[in-house]
Amino acid sequence: MLNITEKKLENATMELQVEVPVEKVEEEYREAFKKLQSVAKIDGFRKGKAPIEMVESRYGKEADREVAESLVKSVFFEAIQEKELRPITMPRYTYESISRELPFLFKALFEVAPTVELGKYKGIAANEQVCEVTGANVQAEVDSIRERFASTEKKDEGLPLANGDLVVIKVKRIDDIDESERDKAEFKEYRIIVGKSKDESALDRYITGMKVNDEKEVEVKYPKDYQIPDLAGQKVKYHVVIGEIHTVTLPVLDDDFAKKLGYESVEDFRSKTGEYLRKYVEERIKGDAKAQILKEIVEGSRYDIPESMVLGEMDSLFKKTNESVGVKAANIDEFAALMGMDPGAFGARLREEAERTIKTTLALAEIVKVEGLVVDENRYREVVENIAKRNEKTPEEIEEIIAGNGTKESIENELRLDAAMELIYDQGKIKKMKPISFEEFAKTLGKN
Repeated sequence: MLNITEKKLENATMELQVEVPVEKVEEEYREAFKKLQSVAKIDGFRKGKAPIEMVESRYGKEADREVAESLVKSVFFEAIQEKELRPITMPRYTYESISRELPFLFKALFEVAPTVELGKYKGIAANEQVCEVTGANVQAEVDSIRERFASTEKKDEGLPLANGDLVVIKVKRIDDIDESERDKAEFKEYRIIVGKSKDESALDRYITGMKVNDEKEVEVKYPKDYQIPDLAGQKVKYHVVIGEIHTVTLPVLDDDFAKKLGYESVEDFRSKTGEYLRKYVEERIKGDAKAQILKEIVEGSRYDIPESMVLGEMDSLFKKTNESVGVKAANIDEFAALMGMDPGAFGARLREEAERTIKTTLALAEIVKVEGLVVDENRYREVVENIAKRNEKTPEEIEEIIAGNGTKESIENELRLDAAMELIYDQGKIKKMKPISFEEFAKTLGKN
């Protein structure tokens, strides 16, 4: 009979202390010496024919090691079955000594599945933005689409830059470097349509009237609520050089143009563009409210997460970061060196994001479990049809691919988590805020 003591440690780690009775230890020793006797080479005896007493005397240390290794492996599985534990990592064994005459005592350290003690998740307050998409906003989006198909013609170099022109500009920031180093700083090249931005701090407001090859230093004052945090509230000086200037001619907005884009008519083009904008705004606003609620749920719950899970998520995030910036760094230190970052700070940010991601998923999964949420078949079908449309395949073809690569369960899990998100929103206390314009709403996008 095993004597088992279990101890719960931090980070979803379990320690088992197991005492194996001397009778089982003796049985294992006898088996070990039999195996050693069959291969033992002792002077005066043929292989496998040496007396067992002589084998025991000669190969005691080998037997100790073999018995210990055999016992910790076989007894460990008996112990976790008896205690109904489910390790998610291979155990690490430790023991001080082993003797044929004494019970064998060892410890096994391993991680178990993460747990979450869910806090309050219903009736949580959230502020929800209100934004009306106007006809002017829809027309601006229509014109933006027309710009993608616009024709351009290089403007005479003697003519000044005017609103509506497409300009290639070279820009470098010069207020944050020593004057002696400014010539060495590299320019960044941008292509912009002048006068399109309504932002008071837009750079093109400072270059109207300039000509090709003109250079100018401009100082831009960014508002405190500017969408790029590194520039918010700052006065920034730039060195600007004007490159090519082109006039821009938009295609005529008629039914023929609309049909080229896949619409039935101009009115259909405008109508569906408006539907798209309103749906986007609605989903973004609702998503922000859900995020507020979910943040409070995550912060109000308690978690026990294995370190291996955190490290695994950190590795996944690290690989995505590498890919997003086009760097092939082997580790965090190498990436930080290439990007001019502090390795410790970068690693801490990765860990923070990894833990937040894991906690969010665990909280939503627990809500799914508590509420008994199931997959909406209509929603699953909608997902399949959307995938089929994006990949120009039939839903039946996508179903075959899903069955072939075994991703149906993953899709269904995501849908259950989505259902949990809808539940916490529907059960939340949503407060509508003062309406803002679409332009004001658009400025908030870069901050989230």
